[in-house]
Amino acid sequence: MADLDRKLIEILDILSKSKEPVGAKIIARELNRRGYKIGERAVRYHLKLLDGMKLTKKVGYAGRVITDRGLEELEKANISYRLGSIYSNILEKTISANYRFGYVVINRCHVYADFNEVLKTIKGVYENGLAVGDRVGIIDREKFVEINTLCSLNFDNILLQNGIFPLQVCAGVVKYEDGKPVEFKEIIDYKSTSIDPLRAFIEKKETDVIGIIENGEGFLPANFRYFGVEFLEKFKGVLEKDELKCIISYGTENVLGLDIGEDKVGVALIGGLTPIAPFVENDCFVEISPMTSTVRLESLHKVKKNPREIITKKANIRIKTALSKMFNAMAKVSYDIDERDGDVVVNTAYIEKQYYDEAVELLKEGYKQYLGISDRFGIVEEQNKIKIQTICAVTLDGIFLRNSIPVIPRYGGILEITEDKERFIDIIGYEGSSLDPHEVFFNFVDCEKTFLAGFREIHRVAREDLENVLKKLNWRGIKAIGEPNNELYGINVNKDMCGLVTMGGINPLVLLKENEIPVNLRAMHEVVKFSDLISYKDL
Repeated sequence: MADLDRKLIEILDILSKSKEPVGAKIIARELNRRGYKIGERAVRYHLKLLDGMKLTKKVGYAGRVITDRGLEELEKANISYRLGSIYSNILEKTISANYRFGYVVINRCHVYADFNEVLKTIKGVYENGLAVGDRVGIIDREKFVEINTLCSLNFDNILLQNGIFPLQVCAGVVKYEDGKPVEFKEIIDYKSTSIDPLRAFIEKKETDVIGIIENGEGFLPANFRYFGVEFLEKFKGVLEKDELKCIISYGTENVLGLDIGEDKVGVALIGGLTPIAPFVENDCFVEISPMTSTVRLESLHKVKKNPREIITKKANIRIKTALSKMFNAMAKVSYDIDERDGDVVVNTAYIEKQYYDEAVELLKEGYKQYLGISDRFGIVEEQNKIKIQTICAVTLDGIFLRNSIPVIPRYGGILEITEDKERFIDIIGYEGSSLDPHEVFFNFVDCEKTFLAGFREIHRVAREDLENVLKKLNWRGIKAIGEPNNELYGINVNKDMCGLVTMGGINPLVLLKENEIPVNLRAMHEVVKFSDLISYKDL
């Protein structure tokens, strides 16, 4: 089955946002609002296509509803179209909210834990001032506890109503020391991702809200915006009346390690999902749905909240993007394809010694399935742990560069491979993230149908040279090379460029995770001699 085109995705999106069946007339009207000039007759044709794919279902004469399969497809289809959808959703919700008249945007989460324990934890988060506003919805659903928290974009709506236009930039985790924010540890740009950044950081356990509450040290989910410096005085006036009390820092030039350039004011806000983070940190099963709906503020419970001090001091550090780290890593690669040796960049993972034998067998099986970049990896005892080293795909970039072939890394993500299609279903841009995307997606793949993979671009005139290098290199790290000016696995390319898909060097480690071996992972972590690694065939 080919990937869905944009009109079909838009129809699924329209149906997904309705609790009732929707007819062709209403769908056509909404499609026209979204820029698709299409009539009822054409909509009915597209609905029959969706019915045939079992993505929608007809409900008598009332219209169509989206099926569970349709919802799943909506989350995966047409990755190039979905890229930046988080940013679009933020803008839509910012505009549709109306805090002045009591209409607010909420996150909805399901926590599978005891109601009283959930209530106690939530109260602790709010009492420590680590939430957006002082309103929350908590409902005991017997099997789980439903929690509704205010999105930080409600503050953006307040700014908008006061004539200040905030540009939403990124989300990440902020390091706290002595109870105060120090710097962003990691970030993901909204326009460079197909997944919600805060949800990704929380589910990856990059946060430590409990640590901030207990001893003032930890990592807070946070968002970042900026606006023109001419709005600064008006912004200060808004802060004096602010009811949400979710600003942790603001300033010019450099805010918590983020450079914002001249004539701008950067603002860091507490993430609306922050009250949910402690449950993930405590290994509870949690279902997170960011920016789900708009509700009346009065429908949420008022809780005690103690506001925290806002920091305005400039930071002395600067956040580096994954792309910057990759370019620097390329320079460290000295592997010679004639000598078959030299320095290579590796990912590292630490496991407990008790898993050594099982890990070796799993790695051997993974490399037999060509999950690795080459046939070699490192496994060494280090203190009380076992360190595993797998060759990183950036090593390929370095080898190409040594042979005068410039390759431009663009995205890291999840590649879905099934009988009827191969496509990226989620991606994060290397230029828009400080964290390697494969670290983010590590827990979302199984190396059966979903794999970690990277997307790069090369100019069409360098394609033949690259293919010659690959033939001589004889490694398994390249999945596919696209045709000039054509998309590859759902991702568009720039003019005269060819897409290049690399398999993630972390994939062999996924097998350890899938077999419940705890893995402490670091991407692009070390440089080692290729000859110091061992082939799986020799084990």
